Amino acid sequence: MDAILNGLTESQKQAVTHIDGPLLILAGPGSGKTRVVTHRIAYMISQGVSPSQIAAVTFTNKAADEMRTRLGQLAPGQPVWMGTFHRFCAQLLRRYASLAGLSENYSIYDTADSKQAMKRAIAAANVSTSHTSPEQITSIISSAKNRLVTPEMMLSASSRTGDAVAAKVYPVYQQQLLTANAVDFDDLLFHVAIMLRNNPELREDLDSRFRYILVDEYQDTNLAQYAIVRGLSINNANLAVTGDPDQSIYGWRGADLNNILDFEKDYPAVTTVRLEQNYRSTPNILRVADQLIRHNQKRKKKDLYTHNPEGDPVVLRMYEDGYQEADGIADAISNAIRTEGMRPRDFAILCRMNALTRSLEHSMRSRGLPYQIINGVEFYQRKEIKDLLAYLHLINNPSHDVAFQRVVNVPTRGIGAKTVERLRRYADVNRIPMLQAARDVYKIEGIAKRSATFVTRFVELYDRLSKKASATLEDLLRYLVEETKYEAFLEKSSVDQQDSSAIGNVDEFISAAVEFDRQHPEDGTLEAFLEQVALVSDTDAFEESDDRVTLMTLHAAKGLEFPCIYIVGVEQGLLPHSRSMDTDAGFEEERRLLFVGITRAMQRLQLSVCKRRTVRGDTRPAVPSPFLNELPLDELKKVESNVDRDWFDEDPDAHGGYPDSWDLPDEDGGDPLADDSGPTVHESAATAYDEVCQLPEAEIAERVESKKRKSAQVAGLKTAADMLNGGVTPVTAYREGTQVRHTEYGDGTVVSITGRGPKRTATVRFDDGEHNFRLAFAKLEVIDG
Repeated sequence: MDAILNGLTESQKQAVTHIDGPLLILAGPGSGKTRVVTHRIAYMISQGVSPSQIAAVTFTNKAADEMRTRLGQLAPGQPVWMGTFHRFCAQLLRRYASLAGLSENYSIYDTADSKQAMKRAIAAANVSTSHTSPEQITSIISSAKNRLVTPEMMLSASSRTGDAVAAKVYPVYQQQLLTANAVDFDDLLFHVAIMLRNNPELREDLDSRFRYILVDEYQDTNLAQYAIVRGLSINNANLAVTGDPDQSIYGWRGADLNNILDFEKDYPAVTTVRLEQNYRSTPNILRVADQLIRHNQKRKKKDLYTHNPEGDPVVLRMYEDGYQEADGIADAISNAIRTEGMRPRDFAILCRMNALTRSLEHSMRSRGLPYQIINGVEFYQRKEIKDLLAYLHLINNPSHDVAFQRVVNVPTRGIGAKTVERLRRYADVNRIPMLQAARDVYKIEGIAKRSATFVTRFVELYDRLSKKASATLEDLLRYLVEETKYEAFLEKSSVDQQDSSAIGNVDEFISAAVEFDRQHPEDGTLEAFLEQVALVSDTDAFEESDDRVTLMTLHAAKGLEFPCIYIVGVEQGLLPHSRSMDTDAGFEEERRLLFVGITRAMQRLQLSVCKRRTVRGDTRPAVPSPFLNELPLDELKKVESNVDRDWFDEDPDAHGGYPDSWDLPDEDGGDPLADDSGPTVHESAATAYDEVCQLPEAEIAERVESKKRKSAQVAGLKTAADMLNGGVTPVTAYREGTQVRHTEYGDGTVVSITGRGPKRTATVRFDDGEHNFRLAFAKLEVIDG
């Protein structure tokens, strides 16, 4: 007991010693929430709670692994279930697959597999895509699943939502997934939530099985996740959630901030504990973060504080362009390593988009700095690994049509695209998997005898491989590579005969299989391995022990910390993202994203902006982010790097306009506004489960309507020069009737205001007449009436 409670603050002890009833832990950044969660589980076990009745659900494998390690130190060998939401649902779905129309050996499609399946569904649905795209259809269907909208519900509401094309594709896509005994990533949550809604006895059994549920990062849950957690906490409302509304950054992925904001309404008997002491950052960094986030309206108030030393002031640095920015940061890192004894792993460079890392990579390489770009799924997207995974998927699930199409002629065996298309059509007409169609190849019209022979040989190869399915993963993979002569195929197809990287990747994949067998001596099935690979996330690739500078997006940095952080491109159109500017929800989420980035820093933090920036070959003038105006500028160390200050007093329209006119894709996985205008099933989290699980579908469908949120003005923009010099009055300070003073025209009165954000313009009446001023760049001073 002493080991569990020693060293905890009073608020931490309050959370740790709470056992029965709902619990809300509002945990600020760096407040030790992982420690609190693991110590609480250990405390519960010490008080007689059966570990088999505890489930701890996280959002990343890394977080789950960290919890597992810490719990092992406090309470070794306890069978507490720990893992991500998707892994939790994947395992439930294995056990109750038949309720979703699946077999327990179902496959999980990755993004590429889902894309291929969607294209096939669009063709089968025979719809016109002249006014939409497969990507848009995929996004609409994904959003629908996250909101528990079934194909039938979408069809009934399509005339109101304008999603008519997606509504026609959705049922076809779902049927093809069922035929292939497969699910996409969204289905893992969707099927489980629907099962709980439609099977009261199952819901009660699982509620009793998992009497104590702990959910980390609760602010990032969507409606499907909300419904699952709610459904498992009705009979035993021992639900403990940990989170921070100020760190909710996945609205574009369906996360509903109201889930945590309304938790106390959902569970009136809740105990709320605030963890406000920060153990990570210096006071200088924490004050900057706190002053920024206080501008958000949708949040729960917290008073962040720390007892750490004051530390260095936060730096706001301005560069000529993105290349100078990259070189300057690389030089600073090199110097710190050379003169201060720091290590490359102490540094992380964060950006809003992956596209901004390219100049940084060049600067790192030119200075010999080791670096890593965090993208955990990249290895599994390489062609040779995708090929081998496709074989494994087909061995595990003979109905996996996407895998069949990928490997039926890899290595090349004389099976052409026309033959594959005839197999697909035959399979569609007869509603059978393509592998079964291949077994019937001699019955299919239009396939030449020679081609049919090659198809038969592939089936025979498949049957030989399938007999090895129960072997260790290492043995199966080595046998697969040997039987298919895959390495010889790689050598022959390589453009550069000296390039052995593909074969090296195959060897690395076999090594991963060896490690999997070692870690799973009893339960190391092919099915389990494929599930593990399918649920890999970006941050899984981050190795804290690797001595390399880390380059990553702000989204990927969630949950990590570094002694020194550089946040680049803090500019309008990048941060906030150009597509987040028109809604309050989107704008506040971008502010939260910057807050998350700032609070990753332990000792040093630099924010940087440029005079101009090149993105995808397009060079535009860069305007500082309006968020910079919300920081305590008088506390920042403001530095220029050879920038012509006069340039910032000019009208930016003369240089081609603001960068918010760039059509920038969101490279973190989706549109930040994707969920803002789509249909919604419920009005608030407080009634979500009741609506989803009890209302008739017709009544639910009636509530599925598109809602546009009001536009938000970009407030407080200053010029870049103002950022460094203390600045002039924020643009929101000007109203009709405001008394102002101009160095040339004297005193005057604002008679009208037009426009918004950087184009907000005031008409001011002076003694010599009226003059118009772009307020972001005007030399006006507000004076007392």
